[in-house]
Amino acid sequence: MTPDPARRRTERVFSVGPTVFSGFSHASFPTVLRVSHQYNSGDFCCFVAVCMNVFHVFLLGSGSEDGRTVGTLLVDLPDLENRHLAELDVSVVPGHRRRGLGARLLGQAAKTMAEEGRTTAAGEVCLPGGQSPDSWPGALFARSHGFDVVHEEDYQVLDLPFPEERQAALPEATGGHRILTWTGPCPEDLLEPYARMRTAMERDVPTGELDTEPQVWDADRVRDEDLRRVEQGDTTIVSVARAASGEWAGYSLMMVPDGGAGEVYQDDTLVMRSHRGHRLGVALKRRNLEELSRQAPGSRWLRTWVDPDNAPMLAVNDLFGFRTVERMWEVQRVIT
Repeated sequence: MTPDPARRRTERVFSVGPTVFSGFSHASFPTVLRVSHQYNSGDFCCFVAVCMNVFHVFLLGSGSEDGRTVGTLLVDLPDLENRHLAELDVSVVPGHRRRGLGARLLGQAAKTMAEEGRTTAAGEVCLPGGQSPDSWPGALFARSHGFDVVHEEDYQVLDLPFPEERQAALPEATGGHRILTWTGPCPEDLLEPYARMRTAMERDVPTGELDTEPQVWDADRVRDEDLRRVEQGDTTIVSVARAASGEWAGYSLMMVPDGGAGEVYQDDTLVMRSHRGHRLGVALKRRNLEELSRQAPGSRWLRTWVDPDNAPMLAVNDLFGFRTVERMWEVQRVIT
């Protein structure tokens, strides 16, 4: 892995004061239900808000010193599956680390977990190329607070626009599958098969030793997610493959965030087991890139994450020219 100037930006800080959570009232974040409390600890002040969307309840914290936001906390509490789980994101601005701020934010997360009966804390540590886990702040923080690495993924980036000559060199799919593409909400007549494939993806994707259960998708859940993304201003691009027999064979999902400054996220790509070996993964991703060039011609980077042991998907990504720029650790602490 090599350092990359297009590496995902992680310094997301929010203004503090009467409008501390104004950013969260924007449609790109969950609806703020209430600012639950504010507390002070020496020169540190923490605001906490409770928010929710269809499937998750969030606790959002912002730590400040001298009126400046220097740390943030996100606690994601799944509200359907995985009600034992809390997904945590603790961020501290460089220059304010190793002063106990992250530990205090994590303490607020632990308090919330206890109140909600959550017994497993999970999070992510992104290790840039060329960095050592023995010196990288996020890795040191996770280890010092009892988190174990339970799964790893490579964070990969594809520069855009995708060259026409490289696109022309991609291998063609075999097997006579038909590929359908839509932008935005899923068409009503495709909701049920698309939901079944989303559930299959949940069961198929590698998760290592993560203490999680797969999500189960149905038509209503797809509709709710589509509605939320429309409200956020994000654009989704989905391609699905269907065999000549009528059987649904796979899908690929891409998301263009509102205000993403050229960033695009390659989310799921699944080929059903009985349809593998026909280059459908390549075909689905290529079709999405073709649609992306029409919907968002100014896109600059396509970002994705893949298990380093998932050789077939790594081979597909290599054909497109993705490069690995980070190793993402999924870390976990089980409270007994």
